[in-house]
Amino acid sequence: MIDEILWRAKILKGEYNRKFVHISVGSFAAFWPWLLSWRQIQALCLILLAGRVINQLHTFVHDKAGIKRRTYGEYFFPVGIGLCTLLTTNKLFFALAVLNMAVADGLAAVIGQFAGARWRYQVFGYTKTIIGTMTFWLATLSILGIGLLLASDAINFADYGLLLLLLPPALTVLENFSLFGLDDITVPVVTLAVLQLV
Repeated sequence: MIDEILWRAKILKGEYNRKFVHISVGSFAAFWPWLLSWRQIQALCLILLAGRVINQLHTFVHDKAGIKRRTYGEYFFPVGIGLCTLLTTNKLFFALAVLNMAVADGLAAVIGQFAGARWRYQVFGYTKTIIGTMTFWLATLSILGIGLLLASDAINFADYGLLLLLLPPALTVLENFSLFGLDDITVPVVTLAVLQLV
């Protein structure tokens, strides 16, 4: 609702509007396990997905206005969150996986678009920026670095160091090759899978 007001007031539009929704809703969703049951989160994800389909048929919210590339991220977003509820019952791991999808990806797009115009590269015909890619890596490193400190009883120091060394660059590469918004599924699911294995 807030994003629609910002769009109509011409404060946020295009990619900035989409990523505002991406970051704010995703950050809120990361903490749903402390507010809702896993079943309630799954139901909410189905409602969000249905809402996106209905909005595609009858435009109520204009969050894709000005987006020139083909993306299905608005559909994959609730699917990614829903899949995470099926893969874990660890609230912290769920939160870290969803925050990686929401915050790291959202910041990468916004900062990459704002400051990365000069250093661009192509992945299967899709334009990426070095600044955006580095933002994703640093945001992922920060989210995991801080968040995993809260899991010190479940993860030993050696595993913590190894996770911080290997997982952020691996997720960055994965995000780069997950086209059409598919990173909204691949990033949280792979994050969660790795954390569950450790």
